[in-house]
Amino acid sequence: MGPELGWVQWLIWGTGTLVFGAIIVAVFIAAWRAGKRPPEQLSAARHVAREQALPATVQAELAALNQRKDNGQLSEMEYEQLRAKVLSR
Repeated sequence: MGPELGWVQWLIWGTGTLVFGAIIVAVFIAAWRAGKRPPEQLSAARHVAREQALPATVQAELAALNQRKDNGQLSEMEYEQLRAKVLSR
């Protein structure tokens, strides 16, 4: 049989395993949090929203509408109608 592992080797192996596990958990948490974040607005849309001093909820709704339009789920006319409804509130 081969030589047995000493306490230093076990310490190195355990530390490496814990660090690897922590990295996996950190990546999972980062991906989960990124999925919950509202879509990022383009800089021009962000600038207009800042000038109008819109609440964060309205900005998030506008960003979501813009994302749906970019994904092809909304036509340009539907987007403008929904955008007008959100801004009229």
